[in-house]
Amino acid sequence: MEEKAFELIASQTEKVLEKQGFRRQKGKVEEKDGTAVVFVGENTAYSILYNKAGKQFELRSTLMTDEGPDDGNWKSISNWIFDPETDTTKEAESIANDFCTTLDDSKRRAAIRAAKRKATKDNDNNPGPVFFYKRLVSVFPELREEIAEEREAYEDFRAVTFARAHIVPKIDALGKKKTSQQLKKVCNLCEEFYKNGDMDVRSIITMVIFNGVSVESRDNMLAYMSDTFQKYYKKCEKYKTKTVKPEKVKKSDLRRSASSDIPERLSGDVPKEYRNK
Repeated sequence: MEEKAFELIASQTEKVLEKQGFRRQKGKVEEKDGTAVVFVGENTAYSILYNKAGKQFELRSTLMTDEGPDDGNWKSISNWIFDPETDTTKEAESIANDFCTTLDDSKRRAAIRAAKRKATKDNDNNPGPVFFYKRLVSVFPELREEIAEEREAYEDFRAVTFARAHIVPKIDALGKKKTSQQLKKVCNLCEEFYKNGDMDVRSIITMVIFNGVSVESRDNMLAYMSDTFQKYYKKCEKYKTKTVKPEKVKKSDLRRSASSDIPERLSGDVPKEYRNK
């Protein structure tokens, strides 16, 4: 399934890029993280990489040099989890559609590149909210389509709004099943991303998810969390019924949804001790 999915995604993406003057290089490139296929243009190159260890497809871009693509400076545009043992052609087609839509919209492509560059600079490559949501697809498969619809409708992914509308209700329902293995998996992901994710992910896990589910679900979830997380969360719990003002940032860094007045960045979201780490 891995090989079949790879070729399906690559061939669909090739059709879009051919119209823009790109050509697919012959053969595949073996990288340390997996296998890639490259599409070259006059000034830019694109690549699709399947990361075997991470079980994900990644769409990347880089500039062209006199020797060819600048292989040392690939910029991530979009990535999707794909497990060849459980995912099917349907999931591969969904990924292909996402890549094609992304590449077919020049304005969105520029916005995504800028956002990725800013995220890399600001967060030291720590995973962001969308990557967290994609990991949750393994528990809630319907999230895959919901993520695609959000990206299709809005230039800037409304991470907080999306969590409240799509993540919290699903986790709240699951949280009431105290002995569920799926609940344990969700909690493990929350623990992992709270430790390694960027500030927005930590905010969403504490302020939006854990403060957004019912008391019953929250207590069942905390039973799976480490003592360290529980310690920090207790300091965040006091914000549960309060309105938290957005963090003050430079005007050039403000990110707000075009159709919602809900701030997409929170302050007071994680304890000060953790923010300084």
